[in-house]
Amino acid sequence: MSLAAETRAAVRARPWLRYALRAGVVNYAAAAESLDVGGDRDAVATALRRFAGDLPDIDTDAREVTVRMRSGVGLGGADGDAGSGDSDGAAGAGTADADPIASVGGERILPGGGGLTAVTADGDVDAAALSAVVDRLAAENVVVDAAGVAGDRLAVVVPRSDGANALRLVEEALAAVPDG
Repeated sequence: MSLAAETRAAVRARPWLRYALRAGVVNYAAAAESLDVGGDRDAVATALRRFAGDLPDIDTDAREVTVRMRSGVGLGGADGDAGSGDSDGAAGAGTADADPIASVGGERILPGGGGLTAVTADGDVDAAALSAVVDRLAAENVVVDAAGVAGDRLAVVVPRSDGANALRLVEEALAAVPDG
């Protein structure tokens, strides 16, 4: 494999570096030193510069969504084990018969008495939107207890004390979702 191909493979294994290259905010010499690529550091830096030149610029797109917050939710399994997933240990959040706010992999976000808050966005959502939301919440140190997207609904579950902040951050993230 050529040095250029090896460098591109190393970048693809680090999505954050690919994103930074697209954004044009990379110190190429430092990035070259951090990669486990055989060859001279200057040659790897040159390969990084060339690769960055081939990548598309980052574009963002505002999503048409309705964002809502619902406090007092809990996480429960499909078997009616409601509340077992609460971060604060609150049992009894919701009932086995309650309509879930969202459900992912057998875990349901259930209304009624839990110590968590669900922020949902209905409309133009997809995996890229979910990634932007989770990244934005992580950047502000907001713990995400559950997150998922299906159809036209995105949902994130956070501790109740972070609910209002999470609502604002979700709205901000969905106003500028980066392209792939």
